[in-house]
Amino acid sequence: MNLYTIIFEFMGGTYCSQNYSTDEKEALVNAIKENIKNQDLIDFKENLLNDLNFWIEEIGVSSLDGLTDVWYFSFSYEDESYHCHIIRTATL
Repeated sequence: MNLYTIIFEFMGGTYCSQNYSTDEKEALVNAIKENIKNQDLIDFKENLLNDLNFWIEEIGVSSLDGLTDVWYFSFSYEDESYHCHIIRTATL
């Protein structure tokens, strides 16, 4: 398991979370699941998680050129753009 930091940018806000996961895709899904419960993030719904899982499998997350342990994922949901940065913060 590794510690990942996930930074979401959408609707003019930036939201951060951390979790222990086996890889960057799992870390992103876990962060979305965690944030669905956050009352401040009313746009994080179960349907978003379903769409997210589809796009992660379909296009995956992108590693950033010249960087290690950093990935990027972007998608649209209900006319909103979501940008996600995934950073492997610690390897255990």
